[in-house]
Amino acid sequence: MDPVPEQTAAPNFYLIGLIGNLGSGKSTVRKMLEQLGARGIDADALAHVVTQRGSPAWRKIVATFGADVLTYNGRIDRRQLGKRVFAETDALQKLEAIVHPAVGALTKEILRDIAAPVVVLEAIKLVEAGMAQWCDALWAVTCDTETQIERVTRTRPLSDADARTRLAVQGSLANKLKLATVVIDNSGNEAATRTQVAQAWNALRGATGRDKTEWLVGAPRVAPKLPPPIPALRSEDAPTVIMPAPLVAPPPTLEWTPVPAPVEPPTLKPTPPSIEAEPPPTAPPKSAAEFEVRRTRRSDLDALALALAKREGKPQPLAREEALQRFGERGYRIAISEGHIVAFAAWEAENLVATVREVWAESSYIALLVLPKLFALIEEEARGLLCEIVLVFVENSAPLFINEQVRGVGYSIADLNSLHPMWRQIAQDRLKPGERIWAKRLREELITKPV
Repeated sequence: MDPVPEQTAAPNFYLIGLIGNLGSGKSTVRKMLEQLGARGIDADALAHVVTQRGSPAWRKIVATFGADVLTYNGRIDRRQLGKRVFAETDALQKLEAIVHPAVGALTKEILRDIAAPVVVLEAIKLVEAGMAQWCDALWAVTCDTETQIERVTRTRPLSDADARTRLAVQGSLANKLKLATVVIDNSGNEAATRTQVAQAWNALRGATGRDKTEWLVGAPRVAPKLPPPIPALRSEDAPTVIMPAPLVAPPPTLEWTPVPAPVEPPTLKPTPPSIEAEPPPTAPPKSAAEFEVRRTRRSDLDALALALAKREGKPQPLAREEALQRFGERGYRIAISEGHIVAFAAWEAENLVATVREVWAESSYIALLVLPKLFALIEEEARGLLCEIVLVFVENSAPLFINEQVRGVGYSIADLNSLHPMWRQIAQDRLKPGERIWAKRLREELITKPV
């Protein structure tokens, strides 16, 4: 097999695999490790990214389980899907066969770009997915069953019976504990867990992380061949080196050099100013037709990370994993030209209400050109989902031209009390301090019962 070129070698880091059943507190331990300096990756969060509406995994899930596992706006209804996979024979295996490869591919994509010395990967099925063999350490989080049930029913919309069913399907952790290098008992209080995590962290030797190029890049890394070492000479074989006597330079000969007579400075004649070349003509302003307005794609991640950083005043683009998380959580619509995102807005729909936030454009001129098209796209998609109204949340600190363009495409400032009760609750849930609401009705007739 040919050697892997140096530029395709994976970064070297110490990888902690973090396992544990539902309600054991894996996320709590991961966050503690992040506070100690590790970079955390949550496989469950990545599952949300790879199953977003329209993705290949989303299509396979719909083809396998039917459209009844979707919400009214086309997203995966995780509660409904959970009922199916934990009630039907082999359904969980079918779902895992769809989701696990997609999560694994995304995990490797993130790890190829990682820059942290220690990474913790949290995943329930880490061992089953074959990723444990590449971990430098396997940490297992345990907890007594009743505490697990209490945590699950408190934090998720599950009954006691549902929680026990899901734990039973996940199976015992006993066999995995035999593979674990560290076991954290999370049955007690947070302080006790934090003490265990800190002790294991202090005993960790981050520099011993193995080369993961074969896993992340797809081929084993071959170390470069070094020239054979030069054999040491025995003392009797060593040649005799005769050092020449040092050379002593003769003393310099000092000669007297007469000082030249002073020379009068030449008379400087004024020269006409040089004629500078005219600056090259600037490119004509772009027209609206030169911008593509569409939803974001995975290939836009780097451009999105840069655009988000600009909007938030950060000196560097967002980390790729953060951009991926934002990409998966929010429906960004962008205006792009030559691979450069110049404007964007994030939107979602719930109960016949479309909400828009993070409205941004590089300049007032760009806003004038593309924000009307951006809002037209969002409104078209919202009408397709039978939305009755669009609510736009704009920070009070946003540039004036953002508000001008929002007003220019037909939105009016609204307060909570003026909204229909159905819309008001959604607005209250999403309104943040320092924001104002702009509203636009999409349809006059109201659908009293959400579809």
